[in-house]
Amino acid sequence: MKALLVDPDPQRAPVLAAALDAGGAEVSVAPSASFALTMLEWNKQDVIISRARLGDMEGHELCAIVRSDPSTKDVRFVLVVGNGEAAPAQAAVAGVDLVLPDALSSATIVTRVVQLVRRQMDSTAAAAASVMTPAVTAPPRPIAPLPPRPVAPPPIAPPPPIAPPPPITPPPPKPVAPPPPIAPPRPRPVAPPLPSRPVAPAPVVEPTPVVASAAPAAMPTPSMAGLESVGTNGGTRTFQGALGVLEIEELTQAIAVGGKTGRLVLVLTTGGGLVVFESGRVTHAEYGGQAGEPAFGALVAASHRERGGKFCFIPVHPNELRSQPKTIVRPVDQLLLDVARSMDEEKRA
Repeated sequence: MKALLVDPDPQRAPVLAAALDAGGAEVSVAPSASFALTMLEWNKQDVIISRARLGDMEGHELCAIVRSDPSTKDVRFVLVVGNGEAAPAQAAVAGVDLVLPDALSSATIVTRVVQLVRRQMDSTAAAAASVMTPAVTAPPRPIAPLPPRPVAPPPIAPPPPIAPPPPITPPPPKPVAPPPPIAPPRPRPVAPPLPSRPVAPAPVVEPTPVVASAAPAAMPTPSMAGLESVGTNGGTRTFQGALGVLEIEELTQAIAVGGKTGRLVLVLTTGGGLVVFESGRVTHAEYGGQAGEPAFGALVAASHRERGGKFCFIPVHPNELRSQPKTIVRPVDQLLLDVARSMDEEKRA
């Protein structure tokens, strides 16, 4: 079973995701409805577990979009309502399959989700079996056996007489010719040795001076029109949007949870930025002539000061990142924690 969990809370989502994983589900986590639609198009999940309140739209609105697409209309949809909240009246109209209160434990929610998906799978299998069941035909009528006809034994003829074998006459021996005489070997003329040529001494090669490698070149600033025109990269699906609906911290967490590999390109009014991911880990960042963790922190701070920026994530094969410098080694959680601490200290100053 493939499940898609849509929850904007970074502390609450991992708890339910771990319970779904323990229940045998292949789990993907999306922090918003727009991000969930992109992941559903990539992975084709069997069930969606969504919070009723999302950042960019309501949960029943996300269900209505899923039901309107012919390729995703059969995906099961579970809506989780928070404490003190009532189930929205539009849930049934939108096509929500199951509404669960947030007060239930994670194990109970997983059990209800698994039962819902299994009932769907069993009904689908029963429908397919009813179509493929062959028609029942009447058994064939027995055929009475014919009485055996008497068979006369064939006459036995006496065996023919065996003639004695002819006598074997040995062939006369062939005369053996004497071997030809062996001629003595001819002496071969030996050529005089060639005069030795003087060998010139090998030239002495001066060692090549070692030049320190230059710092990695800064990424050229992409234009707004160039970022808007990015849709595919060699046939690989990408996703893009506007900063403000999704912050850089939310994008970083979502890509890290999905274990993606690629480049996150950002365009601000002050210039372009780049964040490189390898299997969900941040390995490099560039912004404003800086690289590494300082560039990542400056990029997050600039995105909060300026509004109207855009982003685009381009998945790539890991082999394409062999020449990419690795300037960040710390985990994503520590990296985001230090960036938040630095921004708080800057506000207090």
